[in-house]
This record gives sequence, structure tokens and C-alpha cells, in this order.
Amino acid sequence: MNRSSDDYIVMNNTQNDWVKLNVGGTIIHTTLSTLRKERDSMLELMFKKDSTWKHHRDDNGCILIDADPRYFLIILNFLRHGEIIVEPNLNYYGVIALARYFQLHSITDMIDNEESNSNAWVNLLEENFLTNELDIGKWTTSKECTGSNFSIDEGFIKLVNRAYFSTKEQYNPEDGEIRISGIWIKQSPEDFFQIVTRSDGKSQGAPYFEVNNGLEFHYSRGAANIIGRGGIVPTGIVKIKKQGEFFFGPLVPVYFEIYDDGCTVSFSLRDTINKTSIEVETTCTNKSIQNYIVIHNREKTGASHISTLTNIKIQRWTKSTLRRNRYKRISSKKVNLNTSI
Repeated sequence: MNRSSDDYIVMNNTQNDWVKLNVGGTIIHTTLSTLRKERDSMLELMFKKDSTWKHHRDDNGCILIDADPRYFLIILNFLRHGEIIVEPNLNYYGVIALARYFQLHSITDMIDNEESNSNAWVNLLEENFLTNELDIGKWTTSKECTGSNFSIDEGFIKLVNRAYFSTKEQYNPEDGEIRISGIWIKQSPEDFFQIVTRSDGKSQGAPYFEVNNGLEFHYSRGAANIIGRGGIVPTGIVKIKKQGEFFFGPLVPVYFEIYDDGCTVSFSLRDTINKTSIEVETTCTNKSIQNYIVIHNREKTGASHISTLTNIKIQRWTKSTLRRNRYKRISSKKVNLNTSI
């Protein structure tokens, strides 16, 4: 049986116990230790040492597994990383069905828990930029810095240089964990985007007119970070986790999420086209008297610096228990890149 290199998907692993699988016609390289990771699952039974399971093989010696390779790869990634990531064109119920078949209870329990918690997130503010002006009942704006501006067109807001907008309401994480999410599209590799929480929302004045205090979550040139401004200072080590080499290019929609429960804070970005992601996490126990959220752009020396945003959402966790074991599902929102932005 002849196969081109396109038929092969290689799963990187540092173990030496490699095995080749033919899952629904797709060749997958993984390790026995990954397949055996969940005790008492069917996969462990199939691949454990001294197993009496009768494997069928294809003409190249690959072990045959009759399953949809798209969903099998999601399960395999979970066994490797402990996270469930579902691409926009897939349905996570397909993941549940396959996980139940292979008796992977950690996956089904995680998804069942997430489903039961789905109503625990309550929308506090949602902005899809469907009108030509920001709702002054929700936002205040600033374009004081020279060259700063913003415009809204067909569901997108475009921030130029140091333009920013801030919530009219305050969102204190002490009242329940806050989640901020949305989609960001940058226009050039140099674009720099930031969100500030626990802020008074006030400009520091000339020359930059940017917000001077709060907890800042930012991304620029392939690096994400969480830093403090004013009296708000992260108290823990910033942990960084990547999937793939995350450095997305212009006009690529990136889904971002920020979580702040008053202690643990995290910032993640996911490139839904190239299927890469980056996440940073730390702790910050500093309380703020004011808790506005500011969405901020930065200037680019000698040229315009632009951030284009849509689908901004602020939510609060309403259960009395802390959120645990959230699984990650890439947003299925389709972004029209042909829109004039």
C-alpha cells in the first residue's frame, strides 16, 4: 500500500516506545505510554504490556483502529496534554462518543462537568460592534494621543495607535471570577494589543495618554505577558504554555481569553487557522479600589499601529465553588476577512 507523506501525522513525544496506528486511513505516530495513560480504559487494555488483544494490521504493519481520525487525535492530545481542543468544524459530541467507546472516563467526566457549569457563566457585557458608534452607556473612549483614532464598521472596531475604550461599569473579581474574551485581528507583525483589568480607567496624560494602573495582559511579536501597572503587581512567577510555534501573521483571527478570580490570572490566545496557542498564567492578590476594564492599543514608531476587534464579551462565574478543570474549545465563530476593516 503506497502512501504519500501527506497521509502521515506525527505526534511528538519524548518516549522511545513508538507505535504506528492506522486510524480510519490516517497514519498516526504516538507512544505506548500515551495510549496506556488512562488506567482501566479500553486503550490501556489494547496496548498494555502482555496484552492478549488481537490487533489487525495494514500492509505496512500499522495497527488498524476503526475510528474517525479527527476525533481520535483530539483524544490523543488530551492523553498527552490534559486539554481538549476542538476545531471549529468539529462537534465535541463526537469527542464524547469516541471517549465513551474507549472508556476514557476522565474526558467524559470533564465534559460533563463543563456542561453542568455552562450556565454558571453569566454575561455582564457583550459588544459585537453592529452600529457605527460605541454605546456610550457601556463604554468611554480615548483618542487623546497624537495620531490615535478608532472606527467601527460591519461588526469590527479598529483602534489606531494609542486609542482605547474603557467599560462604564466596574467588574471586581472579588465578586466572582471574570472572563474576558473576543477576537483580535492584527494588521502588521508589529501590532501590540493589551487589556487592563483592576484599573481606574484614567489616562496618565501626555505624551502617551495611556492607562497608568491595573493588571495588564498584552501580546506583541510572539510573546504574551501579564504585568502590573501602578500599585497592582503580579505576585507569582509567570508560567508560559504553548501549543506549536505561536506567531500569527496579519489578518489571522485570534481568539483571546482572560481569566481573573482575584488571585489566579491567565491570558491565552489561539490561532484558529494554524491551530497554535499560547497561554500565560500567574497570581495577583493586590486588590484595587476601582475595577474598570480597558481595551488598549499601542502606537508604532513612524507608522500606524492598528488592532481590529470583534465579539468582545465580559462574563462572571456565579457558582460558589471555584472553577476547576475547564476544557478548551476553539471558538467556532466565523470571521469574514473580506470585510473592509
